[in-house]
Amino acid sequence: MFRIVIAAALCLAPTFGGAATPDVKGLWLTEKKGIIVDLYECDGGLCGRTVWLKKMFNKDGTPRLDVNNPDEALHNRHWCGIEVIRNVRPDGDGTWDDGEVYDPKTGQTFDFEIKKKGDYLKVRGYLGVKLLGKSEIWTRTDAEGVTLCPTS
Repeated sequence: MFRIVIAAALCLAPTFGGAATPDVKGLWLTEKKGIIVDLYECDGGLCGRTVWLKKMFNKDGTPRLDVNNPDEALHNRHWCGIEVIRNVRPDGDGTWDDGEVYDPKTGQTFDFEIKKKGDYLKVRGYLGVKLLGKSEIWTRTDAEGVTLCPTS
């Protein structure tokens, strides 16, 4: 009987033990409401791709291209549709961490963390030290009324 109770407790442990990783997959509108990012599963973690931009073109009318990317071969790709979040992993305490976020405006890549807070995400980009990073609040969206990036 004791073994049955122990076996049952071990089977239920993942349900009751520790904090579950929140479901953050889907479409998220950035804090400044200029970009929608689609978060999706990739290799056991999360990745994210831009699927909508409020400003598809620069002030001079030229397309917003990835001209600051360190890889010159990518300078002609449009911001819309690029993967900007890579390899964010469940942290075990209800957060996602240890990934990276790419900023096409600067061409820089930063460490990245996601924490789900109710109906929104608190995301943080940083270089090595979280305390010195920058946080934003992203809200879930259904992208109603916007035209998403063409898929290739």
